[in-house]
Amino acid sequence: MASVNVKNEENVEISIKRFRKEVEKESILKELKDRQYHVKPSTQKKLDRKKLEKRLKRKERKRRAQMGF
Repeated sequence: MASVNVKNEENVEISIKRFRKEVEKESILKELKDRQYHVKPSTQKKLDRKKLEKRLKRKERKRRAQMGF
């Protein structure tokens, strides 16, 4: 759980900004969005495979661009 200790005489906006960074770092909002709807395990596997393929294609494009192809 994300928590931020507010220091004496610290600006509220700065504390909120630190809290947002902490929430983002722990990926709380991403998990909340993922849990919003039930996804069948078979569908989740397909989505994970597509993500992996996309990531690999991106890496391959980057590698080829560095090599000059």
